[in-house]
Amino acid sequence: MGIVSVSSPGKGVNNSSDAYAEIRARILNGAFRPRERLIEERLARELGMSRTPIRQALTRLEAEGLVTLIPNRGAIVCSYSVQDVLEIYDLRALLEGHAARRAAREITGGELDRLRQLVDEMEGFALDAFPSHEDAVRWFAGRNNEFHHTIHLASRNQRLVKLLSRTIQIPLVYRSFFGYTPREFALSNYYHRKIMQALEQKDGDQAEVLMRVHIYQGRDFVLSMLQETGP
Repeated sequence: MGIVSVSSPGKGVNNSSDAYAEIRARILNGAFRPRERLIEERLARELGMSRTPIRQALTRLEAEGLVTLIPNRGAIVCSYSVQDVLEIYDLRALLEGHAARRAAREITGGELDRLRQLVDEMEGFALDAFPSHEDAVRWFAGRNNEFHHTIHLASRNQRLVKLLSRTIQIPLVYRSFFGYTPREFALSNYYHRKIMQALEQKDGDQAEVLMRVHIYQGRDFVLSMLQETGP
């Protein structure tokens, strides 16, 4: 999922690239909510810069699909419909399934060692072991992201890695973890271990099938969450 930490407002943020990274991080971790209006003047004041780099950053974020620029209203954080979710997760299942198939052939011993470590850590995860629910979700999301990204890199296809980065790094994926109960975390971990075992056995068919099922399991939860809370 590409989760990044948020730096303190105004610290080291002095150009459009910094502004882009900072605003993007806040969208991804839920600090900026869906349909929230992002006001250039306010962001410039918080980040200690002029409005020009803020405007440039928002244009980049629109190209990435994280905000919508509306004439006379500025930028609005994107929200997601049921159709959006269906399309996003179909694409994820296709691309990540293919990455897992390739990784079964290309993955190194070091990458497998890291996957084993991540799976063990996520299986030991407990919500009540953290100071807050947000801290727990951030910890799990970080490991989950690294697990998937390690498999993407192991595909040895840089174009595929770039496509996946743009497909997965959206606030919808991160926010879904906030609704997870221990049952959903356990189910996610079950698939992580099964996928890892298929990669250990260099079974590309099984790795692809398991990855697709895992992605669709996440999709079904997001759809149920949208039905309860709206986009």
